Amino acid sequence: MTRRGRLAAALLMLAAATGCSTPTPASRHTDRRPAPSVTSSAPTHVRVARNRLHVAVAGELPHGLSRTVAVADNGEIVLLGGLIAGDTTTSTVLRFDPATGTTTDAGRLALAVHDASGALLGGRAVVFGGGAATSVADVQAWRGGAGRVVGRLSRGRSDSAAAVIGATAYVAGGFDGAAMVRAIEATTDGAHVRTAGTLALGVRYPAVAAASGFVWIIGGQLATTESTRTGGQTADIQRFDPQTGRTVVVGHLPEPLGHATAFTLDGTVYIAGGRSGTHAVRTVWRLDQASGAVTAVGSLPGAASDLAAVVIGATAWLIGGESTGPTAPLRTVLAIRAA
Repeated sequence: MTRRGRLAAALLMLAAATGCSTPTPASRHTDRRPAPSVTSSAPTHVRVARNRLHVAVAGELPHGLSRTVAVADNGEIVLLGGLIAGDTTTSTVLRFDPATGTTTDAGRLALAVHDASGALLGGRAVVFGGGAATSVADVQAWRGGAGRVVGRLSRGRSDSAAAVIGATAYVAGGFDGAAMVRAIEATTDGAHVRTAGTLALGVRYPAVAAASGFVWIIGGQLATTESTRTGGQTADIQRFDPQTGRTVVVGHLPEPLGHATAFTLDGTVYIAGGRSGTHAVRTVWRLDQASGAVTAVGSLPGAASDLAAVVIGATAWLIGGESTGPTAPLRTVLAIRAA
């Protein structure tokens, strides 16, 4: 056997021993520039990272979209508002069908916003605040067609995130255009909003998810302007208890992180992407809820921040986002499953 043959045999034996398969080159993506309101793309396997997560490209939106609100509705994903190319705020509502990879135009919000948060409450999508010309306090509801304003937050609020426990949505993080909003607000219908607690540390652009009866607020920006300096982001992991109204810092990320996205699969909280300093990252972390520690368990296909997340069954869907900034949002829809 030649030296090259012995080396190939050794690599095959190592792969068999570790349970890894030989990687296959990914197919080159061709931009087919679908019609403005509809696009379809077959799922394409991208990566199995450390045998912990399966990450696949599951489709594309008809155009780039970041900082949008995403909710699951009858097995489909509704995307409300956000930023499109040129750092432009949109009122468009899109509906993405994971089964077909097709996106359709589903209506409009009453007010175009980005950097809002949202939830599905009582069968309708509810959007909390967001940025327009200024940070707004309006709560919008959308069931189809045109949205309408149904309530108000205690003050203008953008750059927030929301999580749902039972029938209640909790809005955490954000700022009012001048100062951080530390109040955690809660609602079951969007029309009646109450203060449920206070953050231990005021942040904007945190990653937020609900698990084990708590709301987890992970990382975030500390400055009221987009900061690239050291100290502009936090590594703190905060845990809010709706039963007591208390928030405590229970752990830390390995590095300060803002603009990340959190989601919960089978009771486990994951944190994907975000920005560390000026750079977008691609790491996916798993949170140990008992210790507050995080472990890297996978990677996105590319560095990205400001993705929207929806969980349907055993799959988390990550939509759009940014790699270089808000002027050039991404079109990608990712599907993530626990291995």
